[in-house]
Amino acid sequence: MRSAEAERATKDANEAEKKRADLEKKLAETEVKVTKAQKKYEKERSAAQSKALADLRRTALESSDRFAPRHLSDSFGDRSLAEPPNLGATQNPSATDVFLSHASEDKDEIARPLKDALEARGVTVWFDEMKVRVGQSIRQEIEAGIAGCRFGVVIISPHFFAKHWTQAELDALFGKKMDSGQNLVLPIWHHVSKDEVQRHSPLLAGVLALNTAVSTIDEIADGLVDVVHAER
Repeated sequence: MRSAEAERATKDANEAEKKRADLEKKLAETEVKVTKAQKKYEKERSAAQSKALADLRRTALESSDRFAPRHLSDSFGDRSLAEPPNLGATQNPSATDVFLSHASEDKDEIARPLKDALEARGVTVWFDEMKVRVGQSIRQEIEAGIAGCRFGVVIISPHFFAKHWTQAELDALFGKKMDSGQNLVLPIWHHVSKDEVQRHSPLLAGVLALNTAVSTIDEIADGLVDVVHAER
């Protein structure tokens, strides 16, 4: 009797050990799959980020070559005097490297941190908190900011598309782009898909953009700095 009980106990113990071993094997296999998936994701994320930054640098260089100051000798014989600088731009108190267009709902999560990251890299930023004072005309200050900026950094999000002010800023920036012929609109996609951007603004969907889904604030700032510095 005791022998039979001992055999059953041994059998149960062996089965329990086998189940434990099977579970450990499955757990190990799952961990391997998770590790592979994580490595694949990081590789794809890095590739997407590198491509976006490379495309931005290429666009900046192409734009820099295209819009470099002409010499008067191009049109007037042997004269080698360069075109006079735009004194209005240098004397404009609202002149900045970038105008940061964003919805107020995105201010804490991305707009303000991006402003700080750009300023830490030596880029001057038009930012509503710093530029619009009590008693001033918001519209006039925004118009002056857009007129004085070299680039418009536009944070595209669901909140952005829902606001009239941000849409007006985008229209003004595209108007300036058309007048100057320069690629001065620099979009950043934030919590939006390409389909959403395409639905709201087909023109904007065709502009090369950085994306917070694949790049950190610092990485985005580095990409924008490359463009700004290439135009100086």
